[in-house]
Amino acid sequence: MRFDSPPQPEDLAGHRVAVVGLAREGRAVTRMLVRDVPGADIVGIDQNEGEASAEWAKEFGLPVLICPDGTGVPEDIDVAVMSPGIPPHSALYQAIAGEDVWLTSGTALFLARHHDRVIGVTGSKGKSTTSAVVHHVLAAHGLDVAYGGNVGVPLWDLPEATWVVAEISSYQARLVSHSPAVSVLTALFEEHLDWHGDFDTYARDKLNLVAHDPGAVIVNGTQTRLVEEFTSRFPGLAAEFVSGESSWSVAEDDDGLVITKDGGVFISVGDLTLSGEHNAWNVALALTAASRIHSLDDGVTRQALRTFEPLPHRLQPVDDPSGVLFVNDSLATNPPALVACMQAFRDRRLIVMIGGHDRGVDDTVLRDEIVRHPVAAVIGLPDSGPAWLESIRSWCEQAGVTVPELRPATDMDEAVSLARQLARPGDVVALSPGAPSFGRYRNYEQRADDFIRAVRESARQLGESS
Repeated sequence: MRFDSPPQPEDLAGHRVAVVGLAREGRAVTRMLVRDVPGADIVGIDQNEGEASAEWAKEFGLPVLICPDGTGVPEDIDVAVMSPGIPPHSALYQAIAGEDVWLTSGTALFLARHHDRVIGVTGSKGKSTTSAVVHHVLAAHGLDVAYGGNVGVPLWDLPEATWVVAEISSYQARLVSHSPAVSVLTALFEEHLDWHGDFDTYARDKLNLVAHDPGAVIVNGTQTRLVEEFTSRFPGLAAEFVSGESSWSVAEDDDGLVITKDGGVFISVGDLTLSGEHNAWNVALALTAASRIHSLDDGVTRQALRTFEPLPHRLQPVDDPSGVLFVNDSLATNPPALVACMQAFRDRRLIVMIGGHDRGVDDTVLRDEIVRHPVAAVIGLPDSGPAWLESIRSWCEQAGVTVPELRPATDMDEAVSLARQLARPGDVVALSPGAPSFGRYRNYEQRADDFIRAVRESARQLGESS
């Protein structure tokens, strides 16, 4: 099936539409199709029979096909609405992606209808915090603004609002055919290569967000690889690069890091609830984007920044009576995010817990940080943690720097127990894995819950034994 131009949702009326992947995003887009496109002939398709497909069938009363190896895909599909959980290399995706099937997604359909009122944020790190700050600042100014996307609430499940702030993953950006009114690019480095195949494809999919007649484009000018990829792929596209010379920026004065506006100090980073220089740049990006939508009042903006609550699983403190600061940074699913955590606590004695699913991504940034700013101890979590410990030992020995205390752990309870043995009051113990949780946990949230549970249970046990 071919359309003269990328279709609006209503253009799907009269067509055989497959919703492929029936979890949260699949349900959200199906609700829209049932509500807004009554003429669509809808079928649900998934890789595995389970809770998601059962709930989809129960909610909509529509047929469901389970096609784990691509066998059984109907030949009469006109449009396939692909969910992020179906990777392009999978047998199901390949079976559907024939020349007569139009591939789209829930995000693509949402932007087709609403792109002129969307602020879209994407990047290999920083997109969640940046998008949340944009939403918080605009809401503080009284704008009618909703917030969703990759952060948790699917775009089609959001309430009606004048503006939508959307966090958009590389998976979601891949099939987009309309760019947002404002697009923010926070960072770009090797990530999700098991889904995209290689870095070039990942970069193409990620930057596809701005490939379709975008409005304002805002780029983190401090991220060299992002700038290089953006300028090479879009040589004629105007963008605002947020860096030391931009209207909103980050600088250092006698009191530490500050957010600047037009060269003058706007607010001290010490007044914010966010930690780390990377988050200071996220704030500068967010303020740049928000100012494209609304004239920002200085007083309202400062108060909004002071009251912004850090998102869960991103340098999130965990209450503990020991005097040790436990930090849940479970969303650090790649080496650069792990390094950002280490940089945020360079002035503290840090014990960091790393490891997870090994995707074979480049860890040069971790090596550089470890040898230049050694931490007190590293605890290696399954599965990749023990191998990382050996790499860290080798890096430090080759560089002639002190090797941190290196301890492997078989599970989260052992890791937290080891951390308590190594930590002193005033130290920081951070779960910042630098890897995803596949195989051990359902997602980074479940991993975070296990960390918090282990911290609290171990604290209670210490209290009972004292």
